[in-house]
Amino acid sequence: MAKIHPSAVVEDGAIIGDGVEIGPLCFVGKNVKIGDGCRLIAQCSVDGYTTLGKNNVLHPFAALGQPAQDHSVIPGEATYLNVGDNNIFREGTAIHTGTLPGSATTIGNNNMFMNGSHVAHNCKVGNNVHYISLAVTGGYAEVHDNAILSGLVAIHQFCRVGRFAIISGCSAFSQDVPPFMMAEGRNGGVKMINLVGLKRAGFTAEQISVIKNIFRIYYRSGLIPSVALEKIRTELPQTPEVLEFLEFCANSKKGVVPPNHGGRRN
Repeated sequence: MAKIHPSAVVEDGAIIGDGVEIGPLCFVGKNVKIGDGCRLIAQCSVDGYTTLGKNNVLHPFAALGQPAQDHSVIPGEATYLNVGDNNIFREGTAIHTGTLPGSATTIGNNNMFMNGSHVAHNCKVGNNVHYISLAVTGGYAEVHDNAILSGLVAIHQFCRVGRFAIISGCSAFSQDVPPFMMAEGRNGGVKMINLVGLKRAGFTAEQISVIKNIFRIYYRSGLIPSVALEKIRTELPQTPEVLEFLEFCANSKKGVVPPNHGGRRN
């Protein structure tokens, strides 16, 4: 049974799961579905065609499911926000629905969105991702599993951040940041591999050694990207990590952050 504070507004039509807590001055729109065990602590809003999975926690002033900040939005058309399980949305988090009718913004499981973070329309966020305070991603961006966006990071629309990548604070990227790497600056480039993150995640010494070789060839050999990728393809064992890096680069539409790319903080 849900527990709803008398000052909260839950519109007719909203679907509220078992064990949900909706605190003081919260708002839940008529097309919202909230899964079992979710907690809306106080003064937060869930609107639009938004679906929350189980055990999500929304802190004060979090706003989920508002229309996209985009001129292409058609008033009255259904656009969606789909959220998985066990996510934490801290104070002032803003996550919007898609733009075109029927389109969606998608959030996975076990993510942390710290205060003031923003996920724009049609983004895809994986699992175990951390948005540190005031980190933002533009429309259609993708942030893959276990990535970390440090404080005040900005990811341009349509860009991707690969699995287990980490981006240093106050950085901004308008190109793709590949998996397993640490990037910093304003398109400043990759500094090193995400060694601490990989060790904490249980990567073996052999896996980390292969990733170090990917970094050495792509970012320190002085080769142009196409030649570096071919060298990785032909000279390194085709482990899952190598194949993932190659596939990520092959599917890039914005271009991968290049080797030895100059930047303000590089």
